[in-house]
Amino acid sequence: MPNLPSLDVDLQDGVVPISRAASSLAALIKRAKERQRPIIVTQKGYPTGVLLSVDVFMRLRALAQGGTDDTLPPGEELTEVGP
Repeated sequence: MPNLPSLDVDLQDGVVPISRAASSLAALIKRAKERQRPIIVTQKGYPTGVLLSVDVFMRLRALAQGGTDDTLPPGEELTEVGP
């Protein structure tokens, strides 16, 4: 099984309202990257989005496409992300 960072959400620190996310986006992105854990963004009390580090996103995308965590070439995936 691939060694992925935790996808568990820290309910005390990992759920933020969209108003706070908008005003502190840089800090939240930094936190998601450092802790390697998702941050849930809520709107009117309901979860509406997730902030992930690029590393976690790319690893999840590779797994979803049938690869493994070990098959990712470092750094090259960033050029593949498109609209």
